[in-house]
Amino acid sequence: MRPGPPINVAGVLGTLTLLSGARAAGWTVSLSATDPALVCGARVTPDLRLGTPPAGTKSLAVIFWDERPGGLSGRWSVFDLPLGTARLAPGAAPGAAARPAPGGGRVTRNEAGQLSYTAPCGKGKHDLYVDLYALDVPSLNLPAGTPLQQVHAAIKRHRILEAKAHVTRVNP
Repeated sequence: MRPGPPINVAGVLGTLTLLSGARAAGWTVSLSATDPALVCGARVTPDLRLGTPPAGTKSLAVIFWDERPGGLSGRWSVFDLPLGTARLAPGAAPGAAARPAPGGGRVTRNEAGQLSYTAPCGKGKHDLYVDLYALDVPSLNLPAGTPLQQVHAAIKRHRILEAKAHVTRVNP
């Protein structure tokens, strides 16, 4: 499925596109283009709604990416989410490693080197992606604070299915 045309939402360009594999039938992740976590300097994590995972899923993982003309940056990731997790509600972003991760999962060290979510900053266009993974293992057996790229490699080895949300945002 290809992204649709941008829509203007409260002065923010945004599209929400759900992508998934052939067996995904209704499995989704959603992110609002007006989520306060998408504003530079935000001190809360995004509010994510997770659909019901496919049969055979033993755990879930989420990665929040920020793609800019200069490259792709992992802003936040939570893994080892238990089945039945239907939402990752907004929470305080700073110091996230000191408190339980959203949904009972574990937080990675993002590409900014932080153990929490970092909002997309910098002028210009940001393509923001949320990747939701259904995994075939109950745990990736990695500690909280593991670097995002290492967790992403483990996710790829255990991925059953993936759903995506996409929002385009332009920072002034």
